[in-house]
Amino acid sequence: MCSKCQNNLPPREPGYPLIGNVGFKSEAPVILNLWHKHGDLITLKVFGQKLIIVCGYQTLHEVLEKNGEHSFEHADVYQNQEYFERSGILGAFGEVWRMQRKFAIDTLKSIDSGSFNLESRVVVEVSNFITNAENVGGQAFKVDELVKTYHYNIASSLIFGKRFENGDATLQSLIELINEAIFNTPDQAPLTFLAWLRHLPGDKYKARRQRYVLDGILNIMQRAVDEHKKIPEKPDSTDFIYSFVKEQERRRRHNEDLSGFKDRDLLLMGYGLLFGGVGSAHTLQWSILYLMHYPEVVSRMQREIEENVENARPLTMEDKPRLPFCLAVMYEVLRTASVIYAAPIHALTSDITINGYTLPKDAYLLLALCSVNMDPSIFKEPETFNPDRFINEDGQVFGFEKVNTSFSLGPRNCLGQRLAEMEMFLFITSLVQNFDIENEADTPLPSLEGTYKGVHVATPYKVCLKKRDNEVQRSQEIV
Repeated sequence: MCSKCQNNLPPREPGYPLIGNVGFKSEAPVILNLWHKHGDLITLKVFGQKLIIVCGYQTLHEVLEKNGEHSFEHADVYQNQEYFERSGILGAFGEVWRMQRKFAIDTLKSIDSGSFNLESRVVVEVSNFITNAENVGGQAFKVDELVKTYHYNIASSLIFGKRFENGDATLQSLIELINEAIFNTPDQAPLTFLAWLRHLPGDKYKARRQRYVLDGILNIMQRAVDEHKKIPEKPDSTDFIYSFVKEQERRRRHNEDLSGFKDRDLLLMGYGLLFGGVGSAHTLQWSILYLMHYPEVVSRMQREIEENVENARPLTMEDKPRLPFCLAVMYEVLRTASVIYAAPIHALTSDITINGYTLPKDAYLLLALCSVNMDPSIFKEPETFNPDRFINEDGQVFGFEKVNTSFSLGPRNCLGQRLAEMEMFLFITSLVQNFDIENEADTPLPSLEGTYKGVHVATPYKVCLKKRDNEVQRSQEIV
């Protein structure tokens, strides 16, 4: 890199000699403070490696979309090499990534065109969630386990072609392993810059533990693949594993290269898809927490549903245009929770010029998605939970497009965005249609602060879901 370009880097956050900004924590409050201090682009150096934080909608758009050909690759760091083996939705590079992503998108489209489409799978799990919540009888219960069971059964249906019963040992193991894998990632940050640290005694950076955890997920994937290979595919069998095996067979018949489509790639793509859905599971937990804090919002949602959905029938995606306030609540939860507050680290393959600064080839990019959601120039009083910011004078939902930055931008944006929004819409609306949402009696409302463990995690809490008698309420309103 030329000396002129070196002097044209974005503003530098001061650090220590030699080690640079080694104490930097990739957490939303830290990132937002640096953004307010320096602007949309901030240069950090960690052991000589340039790490550029990218903030703000326009600047993220410039980097990820207008310059997407130079910025779409994930950084080829220790974690991608060791745990994702440069394969799968999160770990692949170059042509392998393009082929695998296209295959994943085509597979989701194929599943969605079948008789048991994406919405049908979500509806099954929403119904199971409602039934299980009813069985609690309005008593306070920890919501995270039930939400994760519901969410990962949708993922299981898509990947494995089956759902698990509540309490199933395999499902519980899968949930625990995925949670731990995500929660381990902050401890592993130093390995991004100095991979040899993994050899230090004591496993301080969770390298060996992460290997153990991910091997557990791969073993579950392998058992499912083995089961698929024992049972011939039925005409109505639509899941990721069968689709992958068919693609393997097609490539073999046509003597095509199997790069990216070997047996190991199937396992790596499978757990990459599981990781990709982590944000949805935690966003659903945040949804209930926000609704506990804002009962007036719940009441408005309930009124809107009662006025627009006949006979208290189960909700579908066809109801979406008739429920603008419910949609506004969904977008406001996405915005304020900012579960995925930063995308996985990308690496530049060429020098690019952004906002008058040079972002050099081989620099790592930390993409601060949360900065868009907290931008006062886009969202007035961004710290305030206010679904009405997305409702216009005609009572229709509007202005939510920039919230979709939560799913990232550019070539590596979230391929499961449609499914995630479907989950969230049907879950939230069905929840408020069927229950009053209350805090545990004689207990302070749980905090809305949360913690940062690779994702923004809601503080563990209990909720009381009191069954609503919609028919009785409607009769009383008529009287």
